[in-house]
Amino acid sequence: MKQLLCIISAIFLFCEINAQSIDIDPQNEKTLSLNVPVQTFFKNNEYKRKIAYGYTLGGFRLIPHLEYQPFTNLSFSLGINFLRYWGANEYGQYNFINVPYYSDTNTQKQLHWKPFFRANWQINKKLNFVMGNIHTEHSHFLPVPLYNRELLYSSDGEEGIQLIYNGESWRNDLWLNWQNFNFYNDVDRESFDLGISGSLNITGVCNGYSPDDKYSLDADYSFIWHHNGGELDTISTLDLDHWSNGHIGITFSIYKLFHRFDNLTFSCDYLFSKDMKNSTLPFKSGHAWFPSVKYNAKNWNVAIGYYDSKDMITFYGTNFFSNLAQRDKTVTYPHNQMLYGSIEYNISLNGRHEIYNPTYNLAIVGEFFYKLDDKNSIETETKGLSFGLGVVLTAKPKFQMYKFKNLD
Repeated sequence: MKQLLCIISAIFLFCEINAQSIDIDPQNEKTLSLNVPVQTFFKNNEYKRKIAYGYTLGGFRLIPHLEYQPFTNLSFSLGINFLRYWGANEYGQYNFINVPYYSDTNTQKQLHWKPFFRANWQINKKLNFVMGNIHTEHSHFLPVPLYNRELLYSSDGEEGIQLIYNGESWRNDLWLNWQNFNFYNDVDRESFDLGISGSLNITGVCNGYSPDDKYSLDADYSFIWHHNGGELDTISTLDLDHWSNGHIGITFSIYKLFHRFDNLTFSCDYLFSKDMKNSTLPFKSGHAWFPSVKYNAKNWNVAIGYYDSKDMITFYGTNFFSNLAQRDKTVTYPHNQMLYGSIEYNISLNGRHEIYNPTYNLAIVGEFFYKLDDKNSIETETKGLSFGLGVVLTAKPKFQMYKFKNLD
């Protein structure tokens, strides 16, 4: 491992540095580059009640990978995804979907790592087809109750197939996240997610694309189908289970409220969960309402919302948005009422360059969950505040290594 880090450091000294970008740059045709995205994080989650585990998350995630772009609209990336939690010496070899439970078998020492591969075909300026490690930087356009933003650095990401469309009036993410492969006579079950989510701008402009727009109205949607079971395992196909999450919502945005780069949005989301086949979870179906207000400026992102759910289970949102207690599976919340707040302050470390998409960024983050008193709960604890506070340092350097010449 030390030899690998020394090689990477040596490469840094002799390569031209450029800012990393998700989109394919046509000017990088026939270029071999080294991308070194890294996130160093520290987040302390002080969670009360039985609904969610509290924990302190400190460490870093490093994904060094080589990227070759043979054509103006096609790129291939190959590397390793490293994760280090401060003070941890053993890691399970399985894929980390969130902070995992401890396992003392099949472990990796000192570092958790997975291979990284991505093929990205930019069909046109608005449409990308991705295979391998798919993009999750945009959280699949999902609302916070359906996708915990902490997963961007605590999970290993997602692997599968993805089709992303990002246009002026419509954006859409269609993805297949394959979580568990099946061998012949496998003792474990095949597992994958099939999801679609996006936003359609009713007024014709999405996310403030037009500099002349003052207002916009968006219709939001998502549907995630989670599948467990397969034909090659030793478990009876009668035990296959399917579960779904999704939402529909409306968002009204006001741009240039105080200056040209801020916006204020009012959203109202209806979320749902449903047992589609043979699930062992205690609820067969559930729903929730989540009205919220958000303010985004150059450095600030602030949100506050009210969450009201009944029999709701969310797979990738933090457990505060579920009606099933994480710390005690016998405890359920038939009716879950909560006030939610989040705050993020970003500091660009690039000086005056790349202020709105910096290569080096320090974020101070906070989340607040004020669970209201619920007399219908089996749990006897009263209302109370839980919160998480942290800092995240993000770097996305890209080093140009070699420019290949055309063969005449």
